[in-house]
Parts: sequence; C-alpha cells; structure tokens
Amino acid sequence: MALAVVALGSNLGDRAATLREALRRLADAGGIEAKSPLYETDPIGPPQPCYLNAVVLLRTELNPERLLAALRRIESDLGRERRERWGPRTLDLDLVSYEGLVRDDPALRLPHPEAHRRAFVLRPLCDVAPEFEIPGRGTARALLDALSEAERAGVRRCADRW
Repeated sequence: MALAVVALGSNLGDRAATLREALRRLADAGGIEAKSPLYETDPIGPPQPCYLNAVVLLRTELNPERLLAALRRIESDLGRERRERWGPRTLDLDLVSYEGLVRDDPALRLPHPEAHRRAFVLRPLCDVAPEFEIPGRGTARALLDALSEAERAGVRRCADRW
C-alpha cells in the first residue's frame, strides 16, 4: 500500500458538499488515513470566488497512473470542466505526492511541481503531517514557514466542516 497526498479544492457551487462527496469517492481508491480541516483560500489566477481547500493522506493499492485517472474521473463526475488554466472549478484534485516518488513526465509530475510554494496545500498538510517530506523540497512545516506572511494570510481555517 502506497501513501499518497491528495489536495482538494473547490470554488464553484456548494463547495463543502462537493469536497465531502469527493472525499467519499476518494475512499473507494484506498483508505483515508487523515484529512485536514477545511480552509478558505484566496484564488490564484483570474478573478474568481475563494476556494475551500483541504489535504487527504490516502493509502492505496493503485499505482500513480491509476490513482491520477481515478482523481480525474471524480473531478469529471462532480462537474469539473477544464476551460482555462487556474480558472474557477467545481473540483480540483491534485496528486501532491505518491510514496516519495520523483517523476518528471508530461502526463504525471511527482511531487506536484507547485505544491512546495502553495500555502493552500502546505497549511492543511501541516495539520495532518507537518514533518511530511515533499521529495527534493523539504518538510511541509519548513516549506510553509518559508512562505511570506502575505501568502500564509491568504489561507484561513474555515468554519465549514467535513
């Protein structure tokens, strides 16, 4: 069983309900070991609503390609349409890390190439695994601490619950 880190985000529709349903479907891909609290975060990219974000630690028997395919299927099933880079979306599921694997393949880059710079990934990851090592980058805690105060301030713990 491999340990995968999956980042979840939603900024269209009933964001919390979408993330709850995505979590339920993720459990079909393996065992949920931990889930972070939900965070409201400022968007990156074009003007759009704020996101709800979270991170899940998932134990899975799926290989990275099959897991990524399962994530894309969940996104599609829950209304994700890929129209513009960093645009609004009903659901975004990113494979942040998979069992420490490092891969630079056009179809699947591991660890996620931007995760070490994203407070909306690192803050919730610190809730469930602050010493988690993003391969080649450092621990979640150290990476979060290295971000600017402004970047960290854009990630606010949310009253919404799973």
